[in-house]
Amino acid sequence: MKGAFNTLRSFKRIPDITLYSLDYTADYQLERLLKMGAGSDSEFANNVCRILLNGLPVKIRPEGACSTFVADTPESERLLARNFDYKTGMAMLVKTSPRKGYRSLALSNLGHIGFDENNLPEKNLINRFKTLASVYSPLDGMNEKGFAVAVNTAVEQITHQDTGKTKVMTTLAIRMLLDKASDVEDGIKILQNVDMNSSGKIGYHFQMADRKGDSAVIEYIDNRMVVIRKDKADPCFCLTNFTLSTGEKNGTGKERFEIMEEDLKKNNAIMSETSVMELLDKAQMDGHRYYEPGHMYYDSKTQWSVIYNLSNCSASISIGSDFGRCFKVRL
Repeated sequence: MKGAFNTLRSFKRIPDITLYSLDYTADYQLERLLKMGAGSDSEFANNVCRILLNGLPVKIRPEGACSTFVADTPESERLLARNFDYKTGMAMLVKTSPRKGYRSLALSNLGHIGFDENNLPEKNLINRFKTLASVYSPLDGMNEKGFAVAVNTAVEQITHQDTGKTKVMTTLAIRMLLDKASDVEDGIKILQNVDMNSSGKIGYHFQMADRKGDSAVIEYIDNRMVVIRKDKADPCFCLTNFTLSTGEKNGTGKERFEIMEEDLKKNNAIMSETSVMELLDKAQMDGHRYYEPGHMYYDSKTQWSVIYNLSNCSASISIGSDFGRCFKVRL
């Protein structure tokens, strides 16, 4: 793959924060992947391997709980905040500069493509080579237009659309959005023109936001895409792991939702980045606190927290619930 070795030279582990980083200058051939097909986990992973890894096997399957919300700073900067919650985490910051798309930065969990404490990405050259697949496993991110998107699990929203449109899996949809969407309207249109397929045996929904202050939640109910727009009269717009678009509001995460909702309403969703990170701290996942043993989220905890500032294209990242230490990066 052209540019792969230049990209791999940028691979590094950021000291003291357990965060990996990759400046993706290689052509990851998004349009070719879409034409080859990505309608199932196996097809998606196999074609990513063919395009990026010369056939080296790798899996790409997101999971986790997660929380997201939007807020404005007192200076009217737009923010999308996010906790990524899972049993284990190994965060990779992927910065991309595609020839035919917007520059972006995104966070992937290297655990979702086969790495763990016994198989670290820096272990050998083959492992570093496999990290190239992280470009197709983003769980949240922001592009140069000030558009951001994140995915949360929603157990009952397992989706397998089949209407003859281009088939995409969950994280491939995020890569498409970061490369192609300039704002929330663009993002909605992109998702309306693909067939969404859930990765694994679990459902997902998305929250997106832009620097104009627009935000939307995208859910899939009985394979039908549902768009929930931010109400200008209601400053509170957050998301965890239950459906917003159904009367039953099926799912979990209501405790974390209520924590975020209370603070957002109290502050009219106008908060400094410091206050936003403090709210992410309050709403962090502690599966042992909220769930009984045996529950799918019982061993989950917050693996990373990130605030995307859509107005100045910066991100503040905290790893492993160490909310007093943040890594700041700009596009």
